[in-house]
Amino acid sequence: MTKHHFVSKVAQAFVKLKVMSETEAESFEKEFSGRAKDRVDEFLLEEGIVDRATLLKVLQSVYGRPSYDVRGYFFNHQILMLFPKDFLENKAVIPLDIEDDILTVIVSNPEDDETLSIIGNYVPYSVEVMVGIRRDILDAIEEYYDEDVATADIEDEDSEEVDELAEDESDIIDIY
Repeated sequence: MTKHHFVSKVAQAFVKLKVMSETEAESFEKEFSGRAKDRVDEFLLEEGIVDRATLLKVLQSVYGRPSYDVRGYFFNHQILMLFPKDFLENKAVIPLDIEDDILTVIVSNPEDDETLSIIGNYVPYSVEVMVGIRRDILDAIEEYYDEDVATADIEDEDSEEVDELAEDESDIIDIY
């Protein structure tokens, strides 16, 4: 989908969902026709034109795919580990679940055939695609990897505390 076509479909979805009047949607379309999809999403949220729930409904309407709000969801680490971090970030994709040999992923651009092809290089599952907000997907990926780093740091600290405690206890003399 070209940038202009995406913006046009977003404008149509705004009217359909009664977020904007037709006149407002036309102005929106003229203003954003040359901008990248990701910039449009972020602008709409940052300027308070729509909230996340509405943007997800708009994206669902534009792409004809179910939408998913990734914020606050605890992703399965084992599934995430099937994919390299740089692929997840570059394509703004995050795996949600595997059930009955079907991998459900959330992507910011469900029309990117290259993403689906690359997923097939990592896993043997059929892929079901949902659409999500790019910034939220990237934040979820970063949170997962930051959490892994934080967990490793905590485990290192715990190990050091156990070592220190063992050293302290070696100085204790038992008197019977």
